[in-house]
Amino acid sequence: MSGIFISYRRDDSRGFAGRLADALDAAFGADKVFRDIDDIRPGEDFVAAINERLASVDVLLALIGPEWLEVGQDGRRRLDDPTDFVRIEIERALAAGKPVWPLLLGGAIMPAEAELPEALRPLVRHQAMTLSDAGWKDDVARLVAALRPLVAVEPRSRRGWWAAAVLLCLLVGAALLWRPQAPLPVASQQTSQAASPFAGSWTARLRYDWGAEHDERFELQVEAGTLHGTASFLRLPRTIESGAVSGNERIEFTTHSESTDGSTTRTLTHRYRGRLNGETIRFVLESSGSPPVEFEARRAGP
Repeated sequence: MSGIFISYRRDDSRGFAGRLADALDAAFGADKVFRDIDDIRPGEDFVAAINERLASVDVLLALIGPEWLEVGQDGRRRLDDPTDFVRIEIERALAAGKPVWPLLLGGAIMPAEAELPEALRPLVRHQAMTLSDAGWKDDVARLVAALRPLVAVEPRSRRGWWAAAVLLCLLVGAALLWRPQAPLPVASQQTSQAASPFAGSWTARLRYDWGAEHDERFELQVEAGTLHGTASFLRLPRTIESGAVSGNERIEFTTHSESTDGSTTRTLTHRYRGRLNGETIRFVLESSGSPPVEFEARRAGP
């Protein structure tokens, strides 16, 4: 399967890798983005999984943070070890002629050719892009725009459209032949949307406790009292976890994100509690280490 391979060193740029993966998932779909922590199943052969994805990848993004070049142990850099996974990923992508894009993070600069193992030296001739923390939104938008020609969303095949057309004809024919003998009870005519007033798309202007304001979006689905979907935090969609619905009045769920401060990365937990109030949902958001934030979400237009 083609797509984007994110190569990163956990000791150097794990937090940035998580933020970038979330943004690329939203732009291209999760099936188009490969990152080991998300896409290698427990018990799966790590090397085999990486080799399989590298064989069909469209582009490899080499995330280079401030410690990328020097990370090591016992006085030896990891990059000098031929079995180092980051070295293997970039080396094999370069050897196969794959597009390799260096991304400079956290104020990092491009290493000099002499500082790299010989097999990685072609990397310095690849144009690098900078993703800054302060300009993250705009920098990622530029990256997504540059990637689109390489990672286009595949259109549905003609066979798929033909099968859909045949199915539609069969359904229409069945509907024309069927005649109810009596009006259906009102309750049976309710759609899942009516039975679950929380389901659908919602938007909110959210002012965070540090003063920043962002337009956030909530895509909510309800199945048997369980809430699924995504809720954006800092305009990046986050997967809803532990979602629950209490009747037609209250919902609660959790999402996670990663925060990077220099070389330190921590996982933040965001707990949302919402109550339906007419055409709005009144939310209270509690994030790790931050005071509660109250806001209202309104149903998004078609």
